Amino acid sequence: MKDIGLWIGLALVGIVIASAVLFGGFEVEPEPAPEFALRSLDGIDVSLGEHRGSVVILDFWATWCKPCTKSFPELHAVAERYADRGVVLLVVSLDKSEARARDHLIENGFSTGNILWGSLEEARAVKALYDVVGIPRTFVIDRDGLIRFSGYPTRVTSELIESLL
Repeated sequence: MKDIGLWIGLALVGIVIASAVLFGGFEVEPEPAPEFALRSLDGIDVSLGEHRGSVVILDFWATWCKPCTKSFPELHAVAERYADRGVVLLVVSLDKSEARARDHLIENGFSTGNILWGSLEEARAVKALYDVVGIPRTFVIDRDGLIRFSGYPTRVTSELIESLL
């Protein structure tokens, strides 16, 4: 009987930790954002470094991920709200095909110029650079190229963005 209570307790702790990792979001100890370059769905090579001086919201996403497609409009709206103040949204698509990502975005009224893919292998390499285990996963990178936030996209608030402007 005591063993069952122990296992239930351990399971609850595991659920809390997993929830914090997958759905939480927190400001982190600043560290340099790994440099990368990928081709956008519009066929333009985009690198993180070319956005130095801007606040970059970097989102890892896929059309097959329901939490991703649910959180994307809100994250997109936050980026749009601050675009004139130097906020840029870059989205690394982890879809198996470029066409699938493009079709989904166009059907839902989003532009494709800030959606990065290149190839699935290249997108996965960037995912590995950022130690992304599950998606959606969002990073906010300050004007100096330091990661200031890592977490669930809906945790990217106006207050967080304004603190970096």
